[in-house]
Amino acid sequence: MDVQVDHRPARTAKELVHAALLSVQLGETVSIKATIAAVRELGPDLTETDCQLTELIMFEAIFLGRLVAFDLHERCAT
Repeated sequence: MDVQVDHRPARTAKELVHAALLSVQLGETVSIKATIAAVRELGPDLTETDCQLTELIMFEAIFLGRLVAFDLHERCAT
């Protein structure tokens, strides 16, 4: 039986957030909700909570010159 093994290094949540945000044009608005969904699809094994991803998205979006839309219905406890 042939078993395929993925030899690519595991990507961190920050790397996945960065990759997801690169598809958004400079100066456009980033949806927190849509970005979390995209990151979860790219890294289904991530252990970060939505609140932790929201923080990563916010800082990475600002770094990349994107605007942030906080469109989640739940509030994140700090």
